Amino acid sequence: MDIETIKLSDLKEHPRNYKTHPEDQLQHIISSIEEHGFYRNIVIAKDNTILAGHGVFQACQLMNKEEVPVIRLNIDHDSTQALKVLTSDNEIQNLAKVDDRELSEILKDILDEDLDLAGTGFDQEQLSALIYTTRPSTEVADIDEAKEWVGMVDFEPTGKDIKVIIQFDNEEDRQEMLNRIGATHINKQIGNISTIWYPERKQEDLKSISFIADE
Repeated sequence: MDIETIKLSDLKEHPRNYKTHPEDQLQHIISSIEEHGFYRNIVIAKDNTILAGHGVFQACQLMNKEEVPVIRLNIDHDSTQALKVLTSDNEIQNLAKVDDRELSEILKDILDEDLDLAGTGFDQEQLSALIYTTRPSTEVADIDEAKEWVGMVDFEPTGKDIKVIIQFDNEEDRQEMLNRIGATHINKQIGNISTIWYPERKQEDLKSISFIADE
């Protein structure tokens, strides 16, 4: 399978491409190309229709690239083989299982070394959320501590929040308690666990008072 160089203007997006590439993703692709080059080439049909690499193509347009390396397959863009390439490039990776904790460790190593996560598909806010959700409270007590751990520049600790956990025998008792304190807004709901702020705060927050209804 040979790699050839082709004018960007000669490429055509596949008419049945079903994935879109938002600006933040394209910026990560641009950062990756700038740092590492084209380690993943665009795949095209014999008529220059893109089968894989639409995001790379769009990123190159934003970069004003004139030429790009491609892999050409000797198939028609509307053939079954071409549609398999189109879907497999997008979907096979979704079958993989991710060790989120190990991923957070890798991203933290990158951040410590480069002071930037550009090109990884993550930013510091997303990394702090990943750290918080993959570690027990003995390691990371709350989302504030996770943000401190990744060294978010604009983060200022606000101190520890006071938490109260109340368990109920049934939904009616839980609702009666909420009514008594005038709680009308649930900040987070996971199964039978409702999380609220008192006094109410409308934004979603991971640090809060939790009301747990037992079945």
